[in-house]
Amino acid sequence: MKRGLILFSLLLFAASCDKNSYSVYSTKYKVYFTCETNVSPYNQIFTPGRFLSVRKSDGMLVIKDSDGETRKEPLTETKNRTYVMGLAGLIIGTPTFNNDFSHIYAYDLGCPECDAPTVRLKFDLQGTASCSKCGGSWNLNSDGSPINTDGKQMRPLYRYPTSYVNGILTVQN
Repeated sequence: MKRGLILFSLLLFAASCDKNSYSVYSTKYKVYFTCETNVSPYNQIFTPGRFLSVRKSDGMLVIKDSDGETRKEPLTETKNRTYVMGLAGLIIGTPTFNNDFSHIYAYDLGCPECDAPTVRLKFDLQGTASCSKCGGSWNLNSDGSPINTDGKQMRPLYRYPTSYVNGILTVQN
């Protein structure tokens, strides 16, 4: 009995050390962002399959939608100090699949393979995020999982926890 318990513990430990297993939420990069979802363009994130990217640049909040339309908003001094945007910014939206259409997902705008703040993903209306540097692509509608990997083991997108209370979306880890 004791030998069986030790063997089970060793197997459990070995399985937990698999370098290819990933947690659902990234804790590698810090993130803090809030927005009111009843105003444009943030009201788009409730449409299944629609995503926005949000990042800070030179005291501005740069927001880009799936159509490629870009909007810039000045950041207050407080928001400029408190907003922490992960590796390269955020991709926020409601996936088409595997969702009850009420939960908003937040992914990092940075490529998880290149892992550099200057390498940002591009995404389209089909919910595919892609990296022009490494050639990787990910499905925003399926938990940020890699697609077309050609047998290569790739990490899913960094994902961050979200909460939605009284019209305010918060992305924070």
